[in-house]
Amino acid sequence: MKRPENNKWLDDALAETIGSKKPQTGFEEWKQKHPEAVEMLTSRVSRQTSASKRPLDIRRIIMKSPITKLAAAAVVIIAVVISFNQFVGPTTNVAFAEVTSRFAQVDYVHVYWFKSRGDALFRQFEGWYAHGKLVRRGDKGGMTYDDGQTQQTFDEQGRRIGKKPSLFAEGKTFFELFSADLLSDKNEQLSQLTPINVGDDFLIYEVDPPPDWDGSEWLENISVTVGKNSLLPVQMKIFEKDSDDYDLVMFDYEAPEKPPEFFVPPTVGSANCGGEVVLDGEEVVLNIEGAPGLKQAVVRLYDKYNGPAEQFPLDYISTERHSPDFCKAVSEKVRKKYEKKGGPVFRLDVSFVTDEGYRSATLDFLATRLNEAGKCGVGSESGGLDEWPDGKYRNIRFSPLVKSTDREDTYIVEMRCWIRPKED
Repeated sequence: MKRPENNKWLDDALAETIGSKKPQTGFEEWKQKHPEAVEMLTSRVSRQTSASKRPLDIRRIIMKSPITKLAAAAVVIIAVVISFNQFVGPTTNVAFAEVTSRFAQVDYVHVYWFKSRGDALFRQFEGWYAHGKLVRRGDKGGMTYDDGQTQQTFDEQGRRIGKKPSLFAEGKTFFELFSADLLSDKNEQLSQLTPINVGDDFLIYEVDPPPDWDGSEWLENISVTVGKNSLLPVQMKIFEKDSDDYDLVMFDYEAPEKPPEFFVPPTVGSANCGGEVVLDGEEVVLNIEGAPGLKQAVVRLYDKYNGPAEQFPLDYISTERHSPDFCKAVSEKVRKKYEKKGGPVFRLDVSFVTDEGYRSATLDFLATRLNEAGKCGVGSESGGLDEWPDGKYRNIRFSPLVKSTDREDTYIVEMRCWIRPKED
């Protein structure tokens, strides 16, 4: 069974951060390119395992090795896999609640997130968490800053492409954020959960999703490897049902701590256009500056909803350009988000006019909230990125932001926009 298209919580959660969805580094290819690293590791691990080393010594060896960050993290994976051969079965009953309690005391941790898809293993992003603040960097250079109040995402060019309330501000812990809420204090099974395997240095916990959890139809379980003495997580694996695919998270507690200014997001530049828009569904034309190739943005704001969640309309997103099933699926997704975050929520339509006078397609199923921005995109009016009247490729990317004014039903719409070139 494949993961349902509308249940890609992991990909959706990271899409604004990573900047790349394609495998960049195959694991077998990496091993061929770095035989000296594999030889170094296997020889060291062979010597170390017989010496009853202190917990997490494997990580200490590797993180000091003079190889690239990606190679270093891949070596960590090999080390952990080799160490699994030492497991003999449960001999201790340390509840997972002690792990979460211990981790809550950590002031700083460096994180690598990998994806294993088929034969490919590639790094998704690298993260740093310190004193309630989180920074994530994708392989293409995109950055996300979360200061505990607001989360902002910037692309590799330094353009802000996302803004929303911090997940930590909603009361989420680090573990909840990195496990889509499965490793939550609200998950009653965690308080009594004990290891399924115990080794000289590691404990392994396995967490199954509750039957009523949103991802239970595709998520097999999450496996957490913990240092036996430190009770700190070393790695976390997120397994899919009926598949060999998984996501792998590696935790490093010994990397040099980043200075406070590292966690401060860059200054947000001016929007390319903006103006007052009335909540009446009438089109408003905004003149664009500083976005080569784009002349105007055409927007209209309508369908504000701020009522009970149980009455949220399942035809909230309705457009002739898409099938009823698609519109219903998008409306259901908006409804679920509304249940968690509340309102008000607006519908916003956006299209663009190029310097040549060509009009783009209209993105007509945007559900937006005040002071929140996301990354969006449109192509030609014919429906493609390379089907413009002159035959050129134009991938228009934009990030809209709606702000309130002191007048009822009158809002400010700001737009950051650009034309993204075709990738080789």
